[in-house]
Amino acid sequence: MLTRTEGIVLKTHKYGEADLIVSYLTSDKGIIKAFAKSPRKTKSRFGSSLEPLTHSRISLWGKEQTSLPKITQSDIINSFHQIREHFQDFVNLSKLVEILINLLPEGIPNKKLFTFFLNVLCAVKSSGQETKDALHLITRIRLLAAIGYAPRLKGCGKCGDKSLNFYPASGTTLCGKCAGTPPGEEKPFMRIHDNTIRFYAHSIEWPVHISDRLKPRQETLAELSTLLDKHLTYLLSKRLLSSQFPAEAGR
Repeated sequence: MLTRTEGIVLKTHKYGEADLIVSYLTSDKGIIKAFAKSPRKTKSRFGSSLEPLTHSRISLWGKEQTSLPKITQSDIINSFHQIREHFQDFVNLSKLVEILINLLPEGIPNKKLFTFFLNVLCAVKSSGQETKDALHLITRIRLLAAIGYAPRLKGCGKCGDKSLNFYPASGTTLCGKCAGTPPGEEKPFMRIHDNTIRFYAHSIEWPVHISDRLKPRQETLAELSTLLDKHLTYLLSKRLLSSQFPAEAGR
């Protein structure tokens, strides 16, 4: 059975001497894996269409419920090669890819998520360097909100009272009363600032394409980035691989 769809390459891994297994975020099938025959050979018909973050129109062959259809054709719509050529852009987009692969099950259609991720790629490609740090952080926040894993920073997650203490194990800020634990069993928390909470709220509410109007201080970006790393590390029981690259590398 032949099916056609649009997909964005999330990652690939080698299979045998010349084959690849490709993970896609697709427009109508959610996250899927597909088999590419001999794309690593010099004269492969796939060309550069299987490079990470490439947006392509793909044809797949296989039984209706197969878990690994074969890619028979892949035509590039947008290569987004500019992102792959800029180290920090690629590292930050890799964080989104890791979040998708680790937190979303395969085969669940989500057209809005596909459109969101495509819009993120377009925004990163066209944005100026001076707004990149904020843009990457905002897109991470928006992605977590879209898939239901965003931390809660607007008041205590239990009673709603104001709190500036974020508890990664709870995924929310908690006031002293609600976070109360027996002596010696205190849960680790991170103290944050009002500016961080305000910027976080705007990041969720404002569309990505106008996010460059937000002008956060570097201290706010750094604090919120650390908070998200702690939040994701607790969710996944491991650090994102892409979070382990130094922020200044490649600049």
